[in-house]
Amino acid sequence: MRLKPFTVVIVVMAALAGTCVSLLSKHFPTGTAWNILLLNIGSGLVATAFISIILDIFWARERARVERDGLQPFLDKFQGFANQLTKLEGRLEAFKQLGLNYCHASRQNALQSFLNHAREMIGDIPAAKAQDSGCVECRGTINIVSSSARGLMGYLDREAHEVQKAWRMLIVTHPKNFRILLTHPAFAHLRQPAEERSSGDIELEILKTAVYLHCVADMRQQQLRFYRGSPTVFLIQTKKHILLNPYPYGKMAMDTLCLEFESENEGSYVAGFVSMHFNHTWEFIHQDSKRVDNYPLVEGVNGFDDILRAFGECVFLNNAKRLRLTRHQVEELDTFACKTIQEKHGGLQNSPPSQNPFWGYAEANGLSCAEDGDAGTHSGEQRSVQQAESTVPVKAAPSASSTGR
Repeated sequence: MRLKPFTVVIVVMAALAGTCVSLLSKHFPTGTAWNILLLNIGSGLVATAFISIILDIFWARERARVERDGLQPFLDKFQGFANQLTKLEGRLEAFKQLGLNYCHASRQNALQSFLNHAREMIGDIPAAKAQDSGCVECRGTINIVSSSARGLMGYLDREAHEVQKAWRMLIVTHPKNFRILLTHPAFAHLRQPAEERSSGDIELEILKTAVYLHCVADMRQQQLRFYRGSPTVFLIQTKKHILLNPYPYGKMAMDTLCLEFESENEGSYVAGFVSMHFNHTWEFIHQDSKRVDNYPLVEGVNGFDDILRAFGECVFLNNAKRLRLTRHQVEELDTFACKTIQEKHGGLQNSPPSQNPFWGYAEANGLSCAEDGDAGTHSGEQRSVQQAESTVPVKAAPSASSTGR
């Protein structure tokens, strides 16, 4: 144990002073008062110096132990705080690289802020370019990946939330500013059991969305396409703002977390993901090698007959002539296409090809409904030959080995 410099100085001075006083006592006769006094003082100073050394050595150790035990909790807390700061610095750097702005508890909470971003983006488009319907790239687009878009636009045949109605109106009034990639209805059944949905429910939603976007908003394959696969991540991209909502296995995605990003750097992590998730996939329509069971992986909607063909693929794997939709659901589709949207929106951009296009397609192609089993096509409820002939000529339903699962 090393002594403190101040302690050394005091001890040396006391020892020297004691020695000097003791020597000074020798100048007085032994036994005299001065001799005894100086001798006692000198001896006391020398003794005090050595006792100080001993006490300093032992008490210094004890004092160090007490100080260490008392300060250790504070030192541990400080070290923990320093570690947290290091982690925070790493997270801040990660947020900077990702461009993560916010985390929403559900998609419903995120739609309002992204509605504002979409409106700002469309509002930034010069009027001259907005009138140029043939130049999508020069105007920029709002890119969307969704299963059925029901969470975005609400139920199309009933009252929706205000924000959903606002999105619906924005899409209808500016269809050329949107590119929407929907799940092909033939693959919708893959999520229905996990979401506890009835058979045909999601197919019905997707087909209604396609009918609405084509007939009301006049969307075609430049703006509306089907993807033959189960959805993974819901996406909205408006210029530099990006919303990602992963699809969980056991719950509807719209009720789970949404991550909001902002990035103008095309080399950022999130921009790279968006490029592969949407831009790269959107271009599959031009790549003949991208096929599923000899069907295009991505297929555009150019006319109502494309929607009918997608409807015709919604069949059971073990029976390519049996639809997954019930009679009631098929009737609901016809009512929606031929009555509901006309009543709600007046004049349509594109009208259905017949009064009951989905029933007519099913009859013309020998398709039975879900509850019919293998009994045949709508026995006792056949439409007239003239109505069947008025349906759009389309390809025959796919075989069991090519239903696009």
